[in-house]
Amino acid sequence: MKYRNLPKQYFYLFFVSIAALLATNCASKKYVNTNIATKYIELNDTVEGNITVENFLKPYRNHIQNDLSKVLAYNPNDLDKAAGKWQNPMTNFYADAIFEIAQPVFEKKWNKKIDFCLLNYGGIRATIAKGNITTRTAYDIMPFENSAVVLALKGDVVFEMAQFIIANKTAHPLSGIEIVVDQNQLVKDLKINNESIDKNKSYFVVTNDYLAKGGDKMDFLLKATENHSLDYKLRNMFIAYFTKIDTLNPSVKPRIIFE
Repeated sequence: MKYRNLPKQYFYLFFVSIAALLATNCASKKYVNTNIATKYIELNDTVEGNITVENFLKPYRNHIQNDLSKVLAYNPNDLDKAAGKWQNPMTNFYADAIFEIAQPVFEKKWNKKIDFCLLNYGGIRATIAKGNITTRTAYDIMPFENSAVVLALKGDVVFEMAQFIIANKTAHPLSGIEIVVDQNQLVKDLKINNESIDKNKSYFVVTNDYLAKGGDKMDFLLKATENHSLDYKLRNMFIAYFTKIDTLNPSVKPRIIFE
């Protein structure tokens, strides 16, 4: 054929030109979605299951159910976060458990001790009924993926925290700290280990990563001078606490004291 005698440069230029033309055409095309089709499918008892899928999922489902149903401890009384205005056995247990499990982890990693614990009332998502406590209980009361964080706060910021709690009138779980309130609903004193805190001293508080970022309007926590992640989910900390004890015996000691 007569094209066989053409120099190779012609073929090269030819293919480069074609490629450039195609690239230009492709780049100039813009696709716009002009129509969206939807269909409502109700899932009810009339929808037949797929036996192949069911058989595939069954062993996994059974394994998860067995894990969640594992008995870890016993609870002799119903626990409900709404049982008291400022604190109650449920909120006390909630903070005490995290404080107890977090302390050795923090001390091992940073050779320091936690002074107190602050969590949020809204984070408690379920009651704990009288009877066996299972792994599912931990998932019920803490269904979120929140992890424990230890912050260093100056004493004046801790006072700001106490004033927020009293003004907010919410039973946020507390442990390791006492807030003394006078007759005018003002914070009169704060005590850690039975000693009034020093506003110029730093204190370590264990909380969750949501609050550490200023969640629930706790912006004062953003003033932390140190931030240490324990890389430990609160749910797993509750499981560790339940596994550690035999019978749940929450403290009834008040953390907010009114004169």
